[in-house]
Amino acid sequence: MTELEKLKRAKMYLDKLANGIDPLTDTEVPEDNALNNVRLSRCFFYVSDVLRQVIDNGGCVKPVMPSAKADYELSPDCRSSLTFSDEPLQISRFVEQLNSCVDVGQMKKLTATVVTDWLLDKGFLEQVELEDGRKNRQPTPLGHKIGLSDEMRTGQRGTYKAVFYNEEAQRFVVNHLDEILQSYKNKSAKKDTYDLRYVPEASS
Repeated sequence: MTELEKLKRAKMYLDKLANGIDPLTDTEVPEDNALNNVRLSRCFFYVSDVLRQVIDNGGCVKPVMPSAKADYELSPDCRSSLTFSDEPLQISRFVEQLNSCVDVGQMKKLTATVVTDWLLDKGFLEQVELEDGRKNRQPTPLGHKIGLSDEMRTGQRGTYKAVFYNEEAQRFVVNHLDEILQSYKNKSAKKDTYDLRYVPEASS
């Protein structure tokens, strides 16, 4: 394997980890796993972008002036070309599909937390404290009505409920995506800081 091939493989692993997917098994990383921490996700996205620049330069490192990326936006063409899964998906998988529709070299990626925070605020999800003190987001009765469901899973720290989005729920998220993004921007403006749930710029 050449050095360039090694770099591409490393970037692939980081991309999967950043989106909550175990690159060795290609399965969802449990919500309670440390790899799902937003700070780690931020680092994975950042290092992946650095590797992309090195790969684009033929494997050589060169100084690159960071350029500001546009906020995430799903164009009408992208929306019309979207395909929704008949099989219920976890949010990290679905967001990965949404990110595949945009040029992530020019635009910030959307992450699962941006979507689930909005669903939590609107009452479609609720924060439930588990017996060991961990917190787990689960669908409310209102969430079940839009197509959310949950399933018991076992992670490194015990059992938890994983949330799944059927086709109806996937369409619901896309139909409300502008509102979701605006809510995120409003929260970020109030905090007057760059939120870690979006991919950071190199200078952050």
